[in-house]
Amino acid sequence: MRVTIRQVAAAAGVSTATVSRVLAGTQAVSPELAERVRQTAASLGYRPNVLAQGLARGRSGVVGVLVPNLANPYFNDTIKALMHSAERDGYRVIVADSDERRENELPLGESLLRWSDGLVLVASRAAPTALRRLVGAHKPVVAVNHKPKPEIDEFVHISVNAYTPMRELCRHLVREGHRRIVYLSGPRTSWQSQERWRAVRSARRWGASVSSVPCGGTIEEGYAAAEGALGEEPSAVMAFNDLAAFGFLSRCGELGLRVPEDLSLTGFDDIPFAQFTSPPLTTVRSPLADVGVAAWQAMRRLLDGERRVLGMMLPSEMVIRSSTAPPRSMLGGSEPDKTTPTT
Repeated sequence: MRVTIRQVAAAAGVSTATVSRVLAGTQAVSPELAERVRQTAASLGYRPNVLAQGLARGRSGVVGVLVPNLANPYFNDTIKALMHSAERDGYRVIVADSDERRENELPLGESLLRWSDGLVLVASRAAPTALRRLVGAHKPVVAVNHKPKPEIDEFVHISVNAYTPMRELCRHLVREGHRRIVYLSGPRTSWQSQERWRAVRSARRWGASVSSVPCGGTIEEGYAAAEGALGEEPSAVMAFNDLAAFGFLSRCGELGLRVPEDLSLTGFDDIPFAQFTSPPLTTVRSPLADVGVAAWQAMRRLLDGERRVLGMMLPSEMVIRSSTAPPRSMLGGSEPDKTTPTT
């Protein structure tokens, strides 16, 4: 049976208000009395209601996190790092999943803000008008991997640099001899997908033909998009993320296509499964835990009253594994021009 604050007060010989304030550290009492109250609470096994304590101080001690898809391991690892950082600072985290539905983000975000001190939006798909309404709640908002256009000054952005390593991956494929590259695009409103497509288009300056096929960010969507992508007759396919690459790889196997013998395949994120596919997936390693830690650090500074908290762009890096190789035409047949790109 849960010990109540009244039981602690009776055992310590003080009022319930005194117990509450001593445990919250908001009342100046003699050190002896404060110690007596704390020892009594500890001996009885009393655990204070953190939410009630926070509300008494005008704070809930809770921060909300809104993600588009909890089934994606990328979000799990990021949220876990954020939660651990928050817990070390005495905060709790509540998480909501918008199920990749843009229309869900505003009501979920508003609900989270009603019950929390601030909101972390991870890879938001929401429109700028919806984001402005969330900012209008006058509570701290941190956006992870999302930059609305036009930008909203009240947001603090924590982002991963997708453009540079994705461009390097394109350059790697062109150096291998690939001249027909297809990009499996991510969710339509994903800022990260737009950045990755912008990088893929850079391969055109090196003589490659590139095109984009609608896909998404799940295994099922990668599987479903495979035949449309293969209809473009690519020698290399670059997926929005690792999950989409997994689905594409599965469908290739069913169609009798071998990776990388028949075509090369890349992903993005380097989630833990990426190194265990057959073949292991060439990808871009995103700093999953660092993103969560940086998001919490920004939120904590906002909660502490800092008016100007700068966002940051975290680096990611290309990881070459066995799912990429020179195209078949270079192994036996007409060899394309393998001019090394320099810019």
